[in-house]
Amino acid sequence: MLTGILLSTTGRTTCAPLPSRPLSSAYAAGGGHSDEVAISDAVPGSCTIFTASYGNTVLFGNNEDWNNPKAYYWVSPSSEGDYGVVYFGYDNLFPQGGINEKGLAFDANALPGTALNPHPELPNPPDAIVNKVVLKKCATVREAIDMAKSYNWNSGWGESVSGQWFLADSTGDAVVISVGPDGKLAFTRKPEGDGYLVSTNFNRANPKNRFGRYPCWRYDTATAMLEKIEDIDDLTVDYFRSILDAVCQKGASINTLYSNIFDLRNGVIYLYYWHQFNEVVTLNVAEELAKTPSPTGLRDLFSQETVKRASTEHLAYRIWKVARGWLFLVG
Repeated sequence: MLTGILLSTTGRTTCAPLPSRPLSSAYAAGGGHSDEVAISDAVPGSCTIFTASYGNTVLFGNNEDWNNPKAYYWVSPSSEGDYGVVYFGYDNLFPQGGINEKGLAFDANALPGTALNPHPELPNPPDAIVNKVVLKKCATVREAIDMAKSYNWNSGWGESVSGQWFLADSTGDAVVISVGPDGKLAFTRKPEGDGYLVSTNFNRANPKNRFGRYPCWRYDTATAMLEKIEDIDDLTVDYFRSILDAVCQKGASINTLYSNIFDLRNGVIYLYYWHQFNEVVTLNVAEELAKTPSPTGLRDLFSQETVKRASTEHLAYRIWKVARGWLFLVG
């Protein structure tokens, strides 16, 4: 059985921002599921992210919940000193998640702003360092942590951080980077070897910093399902798909716009559109980097039947929302 023990340590010298801006531009990262029920969990930027490793299998799953249906993927090709990356996000092409050619992946959760300590003795970070830089420069979680510790994240981003980053690599290592209750950079690590790590919209190093309840139902559901993995045959793309389905979000305000599963060892991406898990699109990271396609709308990858079903469902949700508002006003 996999274990998801929380291992959290604070950074030695610096604090990192999920700058309020990366997660205002990146507010769309991730997923939950409510059917307009647990509405306190249906926050902008809600997200369910998880990874698990067992033997030679390492998978990374994410639901992307937001209200902008213009979802895209695009490629940042490799160059001297930079790894190639396949990114996912919206029409502003600000990376919300992605995977690089070495099997390092990231996504993010939105959180209420929390205080961030300054470290003026350290250099200022590049703009949107995790979203735009880490996957280009780092091959492993360990390298990403070392990079995070080397900068004064407070500079240029103000004194508040409104999110946390989740990174996982092909070795099975994983971390959630957030701000601890002491204002320092914190690293919540997956146990070494076989195991898993999950994050939603509470700070893994400081649960008081959260949207909604603690722990939320999405976290509980994903954790309970990951606990059932008892051998390598249980850790499959299909089982990860079932977890994403169990925690997806459907409603007039927030929807799971797309879901992704990354096979971090083999560089394969499995995509699902608008919480419809009956159709999957498979991308190979190496092939996408070689092709360097133009930014591509995710809906263009799927069948017209899937796209039409999603559009019809979303229209029904919107009509229901308007009708509910009208009934409230008149009565």
